[in-house]
Amino acid sequence: MNTNTTLRGLMAAVALCALTPLALHAQQTTIRMWTFLNPEGSTVREKVLGKVIADFEASHPGIRVRTEQQVWDQMTQKFMAASGAGNAPDVIWVNSDLLGTVMQTGALADISAAFTPEDLADLDNPLVQAATEGGKVYGVGQSYMIFGLIARKRFLDEAGVDPATIRTWDDLDAAAQKLTKGSGAAVERWGLCQDLGMTKIDPGILLAHLLTGDEGDPAFGETGRANWANERGVAGIRRVAALIDSGASPREGLNWTNDEMYDQFSAGRCAIITGASVRIGSLQQSTGDDDIAFIPYPSDDPEGPSRQAISNWTTSVWTGSKNPEAAAQLVAFMTRPEADEIWVTEGGTLPARASTAEKLADFLNQPSNRHMLSAANYIRSSGWVPPFGADISGYRDDMDRAIQQVVMNGADPMQALKEAEQAYNSRHGY
Repeated sequence: MNTNTTLRGLMAAVALCALTPLALHAQQTTIRMWTFLNPEGSTVREKVLGKVIADFEASHPGIRVRTEQQVWDQMTQKFMAASGAGNAPDVIWVNSDLLGTVMQTGALADISAAFTPEDLADLDNPLVQAATEGGKVYGVGQSYMIFGLIARKRFLDEAGVDPATIRTWDDLDAAAQKLTKGSGAAVERWGLCQDLGMTKIDPGILLAHLLTGDEGDPAFGETGRANWANERGVAGIRRVAALIDSGASPREGLNWTNDEMYDQFSAGRCAIITGASVRIGSLQQSTGDDDIAFIPYPSDDPEGPSRQAISNWTTSVWTGSKNPEAAAQLVAFMTRPEADEIWVTEGGTLPARASTAEKLADFLNQPSNRHMLSAANYIRSSGWVPPFGADISGYRDDMDRAIQQVVMNGADPMQALKEAEQAYNSRHGY
């Protein structure tokens, strides 16, 4: 072989090496996903999401996931706008409050082909059923939760309060008073903290009152129309106001987001808070305290708790995705048995699969994990799912506005509820 031939061969080899990364890059598929979690973040659920995405990319070398973090209470509405504009992400985490509305816009793709019949049977629950229509599956769930009371067990023990005895509203009132340390401006710890601001808030005591005993007079009609100006609503507002007026619940909570309330809990300033069951894992991490209890909202009947909203994030694929099969594979991967087990054991979420709950029975019975069983039992006994197809977005803000009017301005509770109900119904076209 002469020198020129050798040189040409070397040059060709160098050129091939230079082109290979470009060729591989050209073959790579990128999936955009919108979620409120940051896979590079520090909370337990964020760490799990990062791990699940890394495992997915390792087992699907031709696919990369680009996560675009969004504000949780604006993400679903923003997705619907992006879908209409033709630039939505491939995968979206849909707020369960708006699932029916998003499905009716035709923005979600059928992903049933990504699951076996055995998978779908294992994942079956009321929220997955809500995402299924005519044999088509438009999403499966992540981060199942129910809202209730979250308590630092050691603070309750110090005050001689047994969480199992908080069965009626009067029990809760008495416990909140007993758990409060200090008074006035010198409060060291409040007995019960609530997030009653106007953004990023969880449903609380008022919704529990409105949903409980509403048979024949539902708090939300079949279309989502509000029905709050009644004695149930009045009792709920008066209870919230009385807790604040007594000093057992902070007046500052009228301006708190849920994150600010959780921060106060982590700092030891609240013995009990109203909150989401799914947050307990992160709260255990931030407090360094594994003994955090989940308590269902009490009622006037010691034999049964109040009804309360079930929530989750339905992971779905946009109908306009250019890579629908790869996107559906990602959604399926995030709920496969191995991933579900990680979500439960490391992320503190409730099992999405029946088989996971059975497999992890011993884990769920450990003292540090009993809150998960309590939440799961509460979902089964008293969980509430919004009417299918109803857009109930913004109801939390409207309810908190009514509470603020009563506490801050001395408004009549019934009148405040009428105004909140009217504002909500008007905004939604009722």
